[in-house]
Parts: sequence; C-alpha cells; structure tokens
Amino acid sequence: MTTKRKSTINPLVVEMTMTAFLAALILLMTFTPIGYIPIGPVKMTLLTLPVAVGSVVLGMRSGLILGGVFGLTSFYTCFGMDAVGNVLLGINPFFTFIMCVVPRLLCGFLPALIYKGISANGTKRTWFAIPVATASVAVINTVLFLGSMWLFFGNSLSDVVGVAIDNILALFALFAGTNGLIEIAVNIVIGTAICKPLTLLKKRLV
Repeated sequence: MTTKRKSTINPLVVEMTMTAFLAALILLMTFTPIGYIPIGPVKMTLLTLPVAVGSVVLGMRSGLILGGVFGLTSFYTCFGMDAVGNVLLGINPFFTFIMCVVPRLLCGFLPALIYKGISANGTKRTWFAIPVATASVAVINTVLFLGSMWLFFGNSLSDVVGVAIDNILALFALFAGTNGLIEIAVNIVIGTAICKPLTLLKKRLV
C-alpha cells in the first residue's frame, strides 16, 4: 500500500506566489485593451476575473489584496486613461478614490466568504459554490461601483452631462443590465473553468 507523500511546500508561499501572479495579470490587463472594453460612453471591465480566481482559490486574504490592486489600478486610469473617471476626479478626488477602491476591496473579500460558506471550506458542493462565488464578484463590483458613483456624483453628472437626474439613473440601470450581465457570464464560464483545476493544484501542492 502506498501512502501519500506529505508536501514540504509552505502553504503561505503557494498563496503568495499565486497572488503575485494574479496581481501581475491585473496590471497587465489594465494597460492592454483586454482589461477595459469600451461600450458606448463607459467601459466594461474583465479585471473581475483574476480577482474572482484569487478569491475562490486562495481565500479572503488574497481576494482582498487582488481587490485592492484592482481598485488602485482603476483609480490610476482616472488620470487621463478614462474620460468619465477623469471628469469625476476633477469633481472630487477623494470620492473618486473611495468609489474606485472600496467596492473592489469588497468584491475580492466577500466572494471568498460566499465560497467558503457554500462549500464548507472547499470540502463539498464546490460544483455549485465556484460559479456562485465567481459570479458574485461581478455582481458586487457592478452594484457597489455604480451605487457609489450615484451616491457621490449623481447630481454632478446630471449638471455636467446636461440631462435630468432621472435619465442618469436610467443610464446607470442600463449599464448594470448590459455590462454587468456580460461580466457575470464571463466570470461564471471562464472563472469556473480556471478555478476548478487551480483548486486541485493548490491541494496537491500543500
């Protein structure tokens, strides 16, 4: 009878190495067209995908780190890379920073809790927990980001654009219903396909 050889690799080393790789991927995607895809006056982001993978596979700590990287790079794009972000930065830099960073921290942290709760810390129902958790990253990002924008800048955007605030709210709902649904679908399909083998790999390494 053969016995399974116990791994000598430190679990923290595995976690930090994979986190660093995903953080580098976020940086790469930020400065290439794959990170932010223009749809009308706004941009759809695929940066929720590496955040979802890290949150599910590596847990809350890595999810929080990756969400922070996502948020900080999002804030960086407000300095000339994103037209809407540049306008909001000119209105209130502090609120723009909060809008960019805080929702992304939560979209990295909360899905790890969702995955852990549904799967009993990765021991059962992972077939259901993974797509739910990866989808929740996009949902949390869309709801909290647009919600923050509405809370901090709703009236200002109405004045800048020159349309009634009710129309601004309708545009927000439209963006959430289009961009948000695409991001959810991408996270479910691609995120699940990536998370399953990486979860198995992580278990073998540690």
